Amino acid sequence: SWLQLAGISVTTFCAVFALGYSVTAVQQYATTRPAQVVVQGRTLVNLPQTQAGSVYTVQQAERAALVRMQAASGEVRRDTSVSRPKIDPKKMVLIGVAADSGCGKSTFMRRLTGIFGDGKTTPLGGGHGGGGWETNTLVSAKTTVMCLDDYHLNDRAGRKVSGLTALDERENNFNLMYEQLSTLKKGSTIAKPIYNHVNGTLDTPEEIAPSPIMIIEGLHPMLDDRVAELLDFSIYLDISDRVKFAWKIQRDMAERGWALEDIKKDIEKRKPDFDKYVAPQKAKADMVIEVLPSEIAPPKDETSPLEYLRVRLIQKTTTKHFDPVYLMEKGSSITWKPCGDNLQCEYPGVQFAYYPETYMGSPVEVLEMDGVIHNLKEGLFVEKFLHNTGSKEFGELTQELLKLQNSPGGDNGTGFMQTLAALKIREIYERVTGSKA
Repeated sequence: SWLQLAGISVTTFCAVFALGYSVTAVQQYATTRPAQVVVQGRTLVNLPQTQAGSVYTVQQAERAALVRMQAASGEVRRDTSVSRPKIDPKKMVLIGVAADSGCGKSTFMRRLTGIFGDGKTTPLGGGHGGGGWETNTLVSAKTTVMCLDDYHLNDRAGRKVSGLTALDERENNFNLMYEQLSTLKKGSTIAKPIYNHVNGTLDTPEEIAPSPIMIIEGLHPMLDDRVAELLDFSIYLDISDRVKFAWKIQRDMAERGWALEDIKKDIEKRKPDFDKYVAPQKAKADMVIEVLPSEIAPPKDETSPLEYLRVRLIQKTTTKHFDPVYLMEKGSSITWKPCGDNLQCEYPGVQFAYYPETYMGSPVEVLEMDGVIHNLKEGLFVEKFLHNTGSKEFGELTQELLKLQNSPGGDNGTGFMQTLAALKIREIYERVTGSKA
């Protein structure tokens, strides 16, 4: 737990509060460290006797020291089935994807890694079911997807003691995150911690080698300014409260047997920390994929299922190496319903829009899709009117949509905009590195 990590016994902690001391008093106590500290069963020595900062700052330093000790002693899990050549740091990019849990990151990662056409993406080491270990890291020949949950400061039991959610910045080790991502960008391997989602523990670190495309995904890829500065491009998946509520009902009621009131309580419990620590990253993102209820086929009421969605691709116009996707004529404001001989228009049909606006203080260009494309092969007709898509040849966007047409969002704006985002990331990789993907 965080108490053990900070060198505070549960007895001492309870005694402090029994005497009426404030949280500040507990934090001050934590800055005086014993000569030896036991973290996850390992004794750390040669640490400073005192360290300025809160209990969480002290704990972050001790967790980082443990990871370094494990790396130095060879206590690291390695994937011996994959051998990656040493990479030139100038030939790699680091992409950040921010989103809450259950917001479609997994499907987006499949679209993104699939664009690079380098074969199947698999768990590092094969995963627990493949003879390896419980890992959150996905790898292919060219890509590595790292989950930032691995930088949680405490295990699940520790968070119960601290009373903080995983969304709270104090429950994440940004110092170690920055240190390790900087090391990767310099072309060197790291020993990354593992947060085990199955049992909620902090497991033995795993070795991560740099790859041409490094993707970090999770709650906070842009919250820490130092980490945000390392990113070559950043994306925020913004699921509106109404859509998030509908998706959680579908998942938690149908698949987990939750009651509607339990779902509402869970959302409300997370919302303050989400609004404080996660949502502000939208202002830093180079691209935001915003998912909203449909306007051409709106839901009947607040709790009815969302059959159709309106999705906005919000693109900053000032990002280096990036040219926004636009519809028909750059800089114009257009609303377009492509119905007719070239596109089926069964209810509700589909509507596209393109327009400039100011988003969270930054100039952006917005591409919007509302409704569905019933026959994805007819996406070729839409593709004719899109420019700066990042496609290498006409029809590539449609072909990529068809590859995952049965995945969530395959026929609506989530799949459409995620695929465009993936094509643009490939384009950014080629512009930054001067290499062909």
